[in-house]
Amino acid sequence: MFDAAGLVGPLPEGSFFQLLAEHGERIVRDEDFAECYSQRMGRPSIPPSLLAKILLLEYRCGLSDEAAMEALQWDLRWKVALGLAVDHRGFHPTTLTKFRARLLLHGKERLALENTLRLAEELQMLDAPAEQILDSTPMLGAAATQDTVRLVRHGVKALIDAVAAVDQQAAAALDRGLRFDYQRPSEKPDCRWRIKAERERMLSSVAEDAERALTAVQRADELLDEVRVADAHRLLRELIGQDFDVDEDGVPRLHRGTRADRIISTVDPEMRHGRKSQHRRFDGYKLSAAATNTAEPLITAVTVAPASEQDGSQAPALIDLQSPERRPRRILGDTAYGNGPVRAALAERDVQVLAPVPGAPLREGRLDKRDFTIDVKAATVRCPAGQLTPIRTEPSGQRRASFAKASCDACSLRERCVSQARGRRQILIAPEEELLIAARQALEDPANAEHLRRTRPRIERLLGLLAHRYGARKSRYIGSSKAQLQAAWAAALVNLNPIASHLSTTTA
Repeated sequence: MFDAAGLVGPLPEGSFFQLLAEHGERIVRDEDFAECYSQRMGRPSIPPSLLAKILLLEYRCGLSDEAAMEALQWDLRWKVALGLAVDHRGFHPTTLTKFRARLLLHGKERLALENTLRLAEELQMLDAPAEQILDSTPMLGAAATQDTVRLVRHGVKALIDAVAAVDQQAAAALDRGLRFDYQRPSEKPDCRWRIKAERERMLSSVAEDAERALTAVQRADELLDEVRVADAHRLLRELIGQDFDVDEDGVPRLHRGTRADRIISTVDPEMRHGRKSQHRRFDGYKLSAAATNTAEPLITAVTVAPASEQDGSQAPALIDLQSPERRPRRILGDTAYGNGPVRAALAERDVQVLAPVPGAPLREGRLDKRDFTIDVKAATVRCPAGQLTPIRTEPSGQRRASFAKASCDACSLRERCVSQARGRRQILIAPEEELLIAARQALEDPANAEHLRRTRPRIERLLGLLAHRYGARKSRYIGSSKAQLQAAWAAALVNLNPIASHLSTTTA
């Protein structure tokens, strides 16, 4: 009598609410979550398929857990979509928190995405794709970026708290032995920060205080045997090491320059500085995706990595996430996916790469490596003037072709080819030179070049939907594993757009 669907009437045609109401059981089912629950122990649980649909609606509407449960309680569209009664009071917001934790614990973070691909196969939208397109987009971290002083002070505070959880007296003694107060680690000590000399002196003092804390914990009996204390100790040591050079006497000196892969937040130590381009920097993660190169592209895999990671290094992970029958025979990508190591890693997985080969910019009037004819099988290199020299393997394993100085001196192309410092031309042979040569030859085919130019942008639209319509531009959670869950469920929503059109056509 109080069923919302009977009282309200039909939902808006083509809406996501109508899709869940009519085909929700084809998208997520209770049996998909059987491994996450015990049939003999515990209290009766909320149907996991219901929670999964709520999670999809939450990401679809861009709501928080609290706002999602409020919508579940008062929005009739939610009640009809989920098959609930009008007077259903909803659940506590922590229900969704525990559900996500259960998904991560049992490796079900990609379940919604996998189910959309299964449904696409049933609708004959996914027939063993011959090729896929790969690309990435920034995913901003949920934690605030911290400067060196706040990083170190928060690291010391975390170490004190970890010790306090084990031994209150030891924590009090540790706190008394330090120079600065760590009750409010976000507050910087008093200093004229704009004066370089005083700023560097204060930075060294903060690092010295952290070294005192590290040394005190190391000398304490059995404190480092506790996992939480050991983790906090290791994090603080890494924070000191990334911005300071510690001399033999244990005195930290500020490091000149910025070390790669540095931690930027103690709240989320997995976050990193990243660059999408020379002028575009961001903090957090990098979301990479693979999509089918079809008229109606579908996302087949997503992965989340620290922002400092290169785009191409995520390609093997995207392939490994897919079942063997769905893996592509060829991938398309930009220059980031065209270097030698990426091609070699994918060749091990029997996947070809159609992508531009990165190289140094051409200098006008100068001969480039690309002007030389490299024959890897014959182990020779021929220069533009016709001189032939063998490829030799050095003791280090590096392969190199060196032309004789006498030949270079007498060559008419010397001014365009040889630098005055070297006196002769050398050609370095990359470990994956065979793959790079084959890649350049493939792109010399006008059909391949036109195919890459015309179809590769398809994934950019999908990444735009992921980032902007479904909120994957910014991570909702702390840590890469939860960010991965968010990205996978947002990708499922992207796939449900074309699937919904096919379902409505089939139903009609």
